Parts: sequence; structure tokens; C-alpha cells
Amino acid sequence: MFANLTRIATAPSCANVQVNMQERAAFGTMSEPMIKELESRFVEVVEKVVPSVVSVSTVALARVQMSQIVPVQGQGSGVVLTEKGFIVTNAHVVEGARDIGVTMSDGEAFKAVLVGQSRVRDLAVLKIDTKKLVPIELGESSKLKVGQFAIAVGNPLGLGTTVTFGMISALERTIQSEEAFLEGLIQTSAQINPGNSGGALVDTEGKLIGMPTAMIPWSQGIGFALAVDRIKDVFEELIETGTVQSPWMGIVGVTLNKGIASHYQLSVEEGALLIEIPSGPALKAGLRPGDVVIAVDGKKVVGMEELRGIIAKKKVGSKLRVTFNRQDDTYEVYVTLQPSP
Repeated sequence: MFANLTRIATAPSCANVQVNMQERAAFGTMSEPMIKELESRFVEVVEKVVPSVVSVSTVALARVQMSQIVPVQGQGSGVVLTEKGFIVTNAHVVEGARDIGVTMSDGEAFKAVLVGQSRVRDLAVLKIDTKKLVPIELGESSKLKVGQFAIAVGNPLGLGTTVTFGMISALERTIQSEEAFLEGLIQTSAQINPGNSGGALVDTEGKLIGMPTAMIPWSQGIGFALAVDRIKDVFEELIETGTVQSPWMGIVGVTLNKGIASHYQLSVEEGALLIEIPSGPALKAGLRPGDVVIAVDGKKVVGMEELRGIIAKKKVGSKLRVTFNRQDDTYEVYVTLQPSP
């Protein structure tokens, strides 16, 4: 899904616990009673969270040599969000699936229905028919701090339910591909392996703070999770409409730097330089190729990535006050975001 990143999708259910060397070294400064107390707390969290994390198995049809169509199996993870049977996972876990199955931590299996999905946000909602669900408790990713402990629970590599431990390494990360633009991501050192996609990243109270969705395969301890606040924002819309309307401004641009500014003799050196403006909201508002967006709603914009992030957080129909530079002068226009075409 992402250049230089690996999607995480594969797995079924006995809990292994992994602690990376960075966190292990940190424990060296703690007394034995403190370590025992912390260990006990982690065990309580794991016992609380595991029943809410499921294995998601899929069967899709793929074309192979001689145009032969064969079934291909895939696996990932999911998290129980409500007692009514709704389970959230990554869209790439169930992409192209003909059949979807869900296996609970106790081994009970169900057929699942795909209720809704957004490939742009890499989110999908499944539903199963049972009354024995244990919904996970939701946290607030907006209150997270770098350095907090994080625990990842999922079903990687066909090994069964696995628990890994780390910390919040960074916040508000952004990764992009041709299919999706994911912003506001949590970067964590909790080990994420193929099959963890759609699983749970929780805090030391067992509250869901994110959903593991991508990793850098050649690194150690660099994984990314969708922030739970982003999931809460669109969960009801996915259930009600089957998709999520993505806000669209109608621009193509690049991040301005000193080199580009010097080459084109621009009067500003920071901002989002607009390269192309197809028919859409920005064109209607009067923006043109060559304009440099320097602020939105009074918030400074230093590059195209930041501008995309601002747009992604808005709703369709939102009106943005866009400040931009054009030929040494500064202007303001209002752009009303439309659904992505």
C-alpha cells in the first residue's frame, strides 16, 4: 500500500509478549518491586484487551498464470467496538475479499459482513451475529504524549494472539500512497508484524488509542497506527452510509523550499505551491497555478503535506479561509470543500 512501507496483514489465536531492547534498558533504572508492579499491570491490561481483539481471515479471487482464477487466503486482525457486533479493521485487510471470517480469542468463529469501508482512510467495519462480544474501551488519542507506554495486541504471522510492548515514539505522522493519505498517525516502538493490521494499540489502562496499520520492514521499532480519534470521527458514517465522504479542495501542489522559490523568483520561501488546479472548489474560489498557500483559517502552512492534513481533518461542506501569495501580494479567499470525486 505504501511506498517504503509494508502493510500488515496476516494471522489466528495463546499470547506471546515481546519487549524491545530500548524498553528493556529503561527498566534497568527501576527497582525490582516497581518492575513487578508494572509487570502485574501489563498482565491485567492484556487479560482485559485480548477478548476484544479478533483474527480476520479472508478469501479473495486472484488471476494467475494462464488466466486461471484461484482463491487466495489472507489474514489480519480486528477490534470489537460495540456489543451489537461491529468490528473495525483496516480496509486493506479485507480489500477484494469474497468471504470474510472472524475468529474470537476463545476460538469461536463467525462469518462476517462488510458493512462499510474507506480505502482513503484505510478503515473498514465488519459485523458478526453474536451476543457474546466484549467491546474494547476507547481512549482519546488527542491526549497522548510522546514517551507514554503502548501495548500492541494482534494476530501476526499465524502465531495466534500476540502482545508486544513499547512506547509512543511520535505523534501526527503522515504517510501517503496512490490509494490513501493517512495523517495524524501514531508512531510506536511496540513491535508490529504482518498480521497486526486492524488490531489494537492500547495504553496502560487497556483503552484503545490506535489501530496498527503500517510498518517500515527494514527498521526495528518503527510502526504506525491510526489514531482512535480518527476512527471515532467516521465510525457512525461508515455504518450508516457504507463509506466516508472525503473532503476535496481540488489542488495539486508541492512543498515550497528555498531552491524552488529562488528558481521561480517567488517572494516567499514556505508554503504549498499550487501546480495544477482542476475544475473544483479551489478553481471556483479564484486560486490559480503558481499561487502559494501560506495559511488556512489563520494557521500557518509550511508545506503541501500540512495543507493536505488540514483538509483531511475537515468535513465536506466546510469553508476554509485560505491565505495565499501571488506575485508579491497576499490575498484571502474562501474555499468550500466538496466530496472527493
